[in-house]
Amino acid sequence: MTKRIAALLTVLMIAWSMDCMAANIDRINSDDHVLERSEIALGGIMVGMTRAQAEGICGKPTARRIVVIKGTSRDYGKLYMYVYGTSLQVTYNKDVVMLMYLDASESSGVATPAGVTVGDPEDKVTQIYGTPWCYTKDDRGEENFVYRDKGGDTKLIFGVENGRVIYIGIIGEE
Repeated sequence: MTKRIAALLTVLMIAWSMDCMAANIDRINSDDHVLERSEIALGGIMVGMTRAQAEGICGKPTARRIVVIKGTSRDYGKLYMYVYGTSLQVTYNKDVVMLMYLDASESSGVATPAGVTVGDPEDKVTQIYGTPWCYTKDDRGEENFVYRDKGGDTKLIFGVENGRVIYIGIIGEE
């Protein structure tokens, strides 16, 4: 009987370790929340690209706004926020991408390089990206899963509500 229990435990431990290894194979990173810079993009646009490069990917913007950020330790001057399609917002500082935001109630086809988009289930985010670098949950139940690049300069944020991604944001500095 003892030999049978030991054999069963051995089989279960092997199966469990194989399951853990298989789960890690699907992840795009081995350090959980630390990503390669190329893994932080939306619709092919990355922080540090020029406006011309972004428009080469997305086409001409459908809307434009000037944004002035005051009361921060850094003087950005005027920032230019462009909307591409109906849901991808890209903010430029001196014609260089510094912020992106995807908020869509309908499928826009815009996704991260790993294929995560608005409307996907929360577990797809953690299955692909692993444990977030920072996690928050507000009193309304909205969760934020934050991942960063190796230098810590660029962040990828997934906003989640009721188990679904409701927005994706990227912020960084070149």
